[in-house]
Amino acid sequence: MSNQRNVTYNVKIQARLQIISFLTGATTMILELAGSRLVAPFFGTSLIVWTALIGIIMTNLCFGNWLGGSVADKRPEGKLLGRILMFAAIIISVTAFASNWILTSIQALHLNLYVSAVYSAVSIFAPSSLLLGMVSPFVARLAMENVQSSGAVVGRLSALNSAGSILGTFMGGFVLISLFPSGVIMMIVATVVALLSVLAYTGAWRKIIAGIVFLFLTGGAIYARNNGLPFSPIGEQLDTAYNHISVAESIDRRNGRRVRVMVTDPDSAQSLMYLDNPSELVSEYTKFYELAFHYKPDVKRVLMLGGGGYSVPKYILENHKEVSLDVVELDPGITDVARKYFALQDDPKLQIFHEDARTFLNRAGSEKIEPYDAIFMDTFNSAIVIPFQLTTVEAGSRLRKLLKPDGVLVVNIISSVYGPKSGVFHGIYKAFSQSFGTMMIFPANAPDPKYAAALQNIMLVAGDSVPEALASGDKISALLSHQWLEPFSPDPVVPAFTDSFAPVERYALIQ
Repeated sequence: MSNQRNVTYNVKIQARLQIISFLTGATTMILELAGSRLVAPFFGTSLIVWTALIGIIMTNLCFGNWLGGSVADKRPEGKLLGRILMFAAIIISVTAFASNWILTSIQALHLNLYVSAVYSAVSIFAPSSLLLGMVSPFVARLAMENVQSSGAVVGRLSALNSAGSILGTFMGGFVLISLFPSGVIMMIVATVVALLSVLAYTGAWRKIIAGIVFLFLTGGAIYARNNGLPFSPIGEQLDTAYNHISVAESIDRRNGRRVRVMVTDPDSAQSLMYLDNPSELVSEYTKFYELAFHYKPDVKRVLMLGGGGYSVPKYILENHKEVSLDVVELDPGITDVARKYFALQDDPKLQIFHEDARTFLNRAGSEKIEPYDAIFMDTFNSAIVIPFQLTTVEAGSRLRKLLKPDGVLVVNIISSVYGPKSGVFHGIYKAFSQSFGTMMIFPANAPDPKYAAALQNIMLVAGDSVPEALASGDKISALLSHQWLEPFSPDPVVPAFTDSFAPVERYALIQ
């Protein structure tokens, strides 16, 4: 009878350990995905930030695996595993509430982006990922009953941990981020980890204490869901499947008018709108899209890659009644924000495609969509968050095929004309010049050649043979006055960007 009881007990223990292994893998991946949203409002979502997050978490998981195995050999006790999980749960919950204070402090140091990203990842994720890394080898040690079955035990638990990681990746990326703010997801993760500590403990009184902590963290998650967490960036904070968005309001110093701002990257504002005239353009660079109508007055169909707050589409629909407009915006959440906060309204002449702009270009080419009179590109999130797949020779070729023979392409590039920060512009210029016979440069912010090294919005106007400037009014004349008329030679060291090699981050991050 006692042997049967022991077998039943061991089966229960094994089941608990398997659940712990599976859910630890899931919570680790969810923590990483949610953590990226915590960092985004402060340091963006560039490749540098993602590399730092993944690298630091993997480093601590690795060290945690080693440490967990060593500790488990010395003290293979369920109560110690319970303590590790409990400490991890508490640290994650504290991080959820303190992360914005931590990140604000790091941001105030004005460090290099590489250093800031690593510093943030270490501060936010190192302790919790180290503790979670200790769980897998600890569980494996507790699950082993004899040497003969050790391979099967380790293999089974490793498979469960990996399966949990897969579930956590899809659950976090596809479900949780679209339902809850990042801080709330962190609290949910902390609650689940606390529940795992209850499973790890064997003593009744330890289970009661762990259960109390679990209930406390559950209450914290509910509080965070209903009341939010301390947040330093100003304005309303919104999470979508692709972005963390801040919506705030400020005063335009040029005219004293109130402006609503959309921010998806802390380095710059992605869209602005005057509250007293939603269809009026605020950002100077957006006014240069009007050049397409100057060089090709009979424009009827326009394609715009990058919707943002839909400032340019609203302007075109209001001021060019005869024009129909197709907008390609990756993030449906941004379109929802534009409808709610930036006065975007349905219009029979406006068609929106929610997909990656390069995917649209590829599909449009294969489906032989009717060519456009003009194509506008505004896809840079900031000077360092650049969709490289839209900067290449291949992208330029697809853009050319979607334009009519006398069509005009207008591209917004955040770079400089010459100097150490000009690599991105030169790489795109070289890439697109392989498909377009005429390339005109319009520095939108500082057209004077003495500011050639200044980082700014550069509008590239391209076509097969864009005609000479026509007679124009004051507004168009002001835009034409920005044209770069000095001799221009792309840097021979910078390659023409291609799908296989477009090192935009290397050139964008030169200080």
